[in-house]
Amino acid sequence: MRLYIWNARLGEAFHVPIQAVEVALRNSVNYALMAEFGAEWWRNKNYLFLIDHDREADLNTVKRRIKNRKQHENVGQIVAGLSFGFWVGMLQARYNPALWSKQLKPAFPHLPEGRSRKSLATRAGEIAFLRNRISHHEPLIKRSAIDDYKLVTEMLGWLCPHKLAWVKPHCRVPELARLKP
Repeated sequence: MRLYIWNARLGEAFHVPIQAVEVALRNSVNYALMAEFGAEWWRNKNYLFLIDHDREADLNTVKRRIKNRKQHENVGQIVAGLSFGFWVGMLQARYNPALWSKQLKPAFPHLPEGRSRKSLATRAGEIAFLRNRISHHEPLIKRSAIDDYKLVTEMLGWLCPHKLAWVKPHCRVPELARLKP
């Protein structure tokens, strides 16, 4: 029972840093999309021609939800409505020449030297996997909470060091990791 409670608390503690990564990632990718395809990038024919089936399906779902609420599409609703998986998927190699060859540095100015779009994509995928484990109440007890925390905070530093500085003092993951029964 102690492990179960610890697992639940650890999952809860990861919410703040993972949420910060998700928001920072979507803001950075949205910045790149707007720079390359315009303020309403989701309507740009060049963007729509570029994306894969999964990104198209995600966009269609969000647009349908907005329409069902009888609202008008705007960048805020589109960006907030898209899943973490959408933003992680936009880091795939297939988007490298058309988007990331020009927009990687402007969208991710804090990405360390020697890190690439592939580094971002790999790290974002690992964090999405962790996020989904937590969201589906799967056990974290066989994972290293400290390694996962380092993974998340390093990515957040790549995305937004200012947000990392804000998140760290409010995050209980290191404390809970030491309390594992």
